[in-house]
Amino acid sequence: MRKDLERNFKIISSNRKAKKISIRGEHAEEYREQAVMLANRELPSGWQWVSSSQNSVVAAKAGTVNVYYKEFLPRNIFEKIKALLYGSRSKRARKQTDILLSAGLPAPDILCWGNWKKSVFVISEGFDGIGFFQYLLNNFLSPLSPEKIREKRLLLKSAGSLIGILHQNRIVHGDLRQNNLLVKKKGDTFLFSFIDNERNRKWRCIPLSQIKKNLIQFSVAADNVLSRTDLMRMFMAYKSSYPNFSVGNVNKLLQTVYDRRKPRILKSNFRFYMTDNCKPIKNDCFYGDFLKGSAVAKRFSLCFDPGKWFDTNSIMLKQDKNITVNLLPGPDGNIIAKRFVSNSFIFLIKTWLKKERTHNLWNMAHYFKALDIPVALPFAYLIERKSLGIIRSYYYSQYLADAITLMDLSLTLKDFSNWLDNKKIIPRFAKTLSKLHNNGFCHGDTKWVNILVNETSGYFWLIDLDGAVRTKSKLNSCMLKDLGRFLVDMIETGLPDKFTNEFFLVYCNARGVNKDLVQKKLNPYIIKILKRHRKKLKHDV
Repeated sequence: MRKDLERNFKIISSNRKAKKISIRGEHAEEYREQAVMLANRELPSGWQWVSSSQNSVVAAKAGTVNVYYKEFLPRNIFEKIKALLYGSRSKRARKQTDILLSAGLPAPDILCWGNWKKSVFVISEGFDGIGFFQYLLNNFLSPLSPEKIREKRLLLKSAGSLIGILHQNRIVHGDLRQNNLLVKKKGDTFLFSFIDNERNRKWRCIPLSQIKKNLIQFSVAADNVLSRTDLMRMFMAYKSSYPNFSVGNVNKLLQTVYDRRKPRILKSNFRFYMTDNCKPIKNDCFYGDFLKGSAVAKRFSLCFDPGKWFDTNSIMLKQDKNITVNLLPGPDGNIIAKRFVSNSFIFLIKTWLKKERTHNLWNMAHYFKALDIPVALPFAYLIERKSLGIIRSYYYSQYLADAITLMDLSLTLKDFSNWLDNKKIIPRFAKTLSKLHNNGFCHGDTKWVNILVNETSGYFWLIDLDGAVRTKSKLNSCMLKDLGRFLVDMIETGLPDKFTNEFFLVYCNARGVNKDLVQKKLNPYIIKILKRHRKKLKHDV
């Protein structure tokens, strides 16, 4: 009796929910009950949840016909206003899908749509394929056989041609990331389908900025997956389907796409690295991040006081008004620790906005590591609130026991010039600096005391990344400052001119900039730094 009552109650409850849900479309009645269950986060038989962005919920049903349920969650408080002006996200998805299909472009047909409480949803036909990027990873990682090379070239040509046809129809995809183009192989050809189309837009005349946006979005993949040659091959197929550029503009467009994809790839790699290898830590006294498996992580596994650890059995290496650098004993050897202390209101604001110095130092060190720029391995950062107006922050990194600053080595090594020549320090550092600048980063203080070297191996590491910043300029004041600081130490050490010429030649070639122009812009910085050093020397004497 009780089981019958429970079953009747569930049926009545389900019917009430089904009446509350609004669903329309040719297949509305067929999927009404399943939509109700999915909207209530219950899986109907044969369905499974699919990973998606934080702004949507996606489920899929496999069978004779694959079906997808996509629920659009409210992204912000302006969603209702936007829906009044342009229609709901499900309405926009239906409209843009119809535009693609009427233009003969592949997209999954929408079976029905509706709304439930504060969310809207669509149920569409599936496409038996995987994302373009995932297809590349699964099938075309090196080394490739001649057959696989031909297959990859056909895939790139087909995808480039399809995007060209998309733009030829004056349609811009709202988010043309590679996995938003599904692909599957059928015989000797490839079939595609555009997904996530709700932000698409059809233009009377497509602006160049929108074309760049789509091409950049679709080109974001590491060089081992999508090389410059691959991009060129895909772009040539695109140009054949959308021949609206002159030769000069085509080359300029391709260079722009290639340059702008690099920071996006780096950001993507950085995000995945931080997610996989770093872990946040938070308690009543402090918060921060640490590297899993590091020497500091072992310390964090115990209840500890960062201030006590910093002051106990440590060796002070450097101290000024707000910064103290100590050598700390760790479970697997010594650790470099920096402590920043401040009681300024600006520092508090920066902390609230996550722009605090140690947080920036932590991020920059990992960006440098992602670029293969030699830096001491970052272990952790902590921000400790001591009182209402005082904040202490800590940054922990690897201790390079067998290294000495380049400045100290220049003062102690008798045949320093020959050592530089034998170890190729100057051209290697020029390449490192050019790589840093080519990827839109500046160190901020590349004087020789901030470069550690191993005398035997010739390896070097950049330290003191406190002033490191990102930049979008090709050659700005920050980059000139990096060059100037390094070259001033070369001049003051009395190195022969051949080292300076070699540095400029390697740096400018790697960056594709004019050597004479760089020297002309750099001279005022070098003169200014030399004057400041002479003034300081007189004062010290």
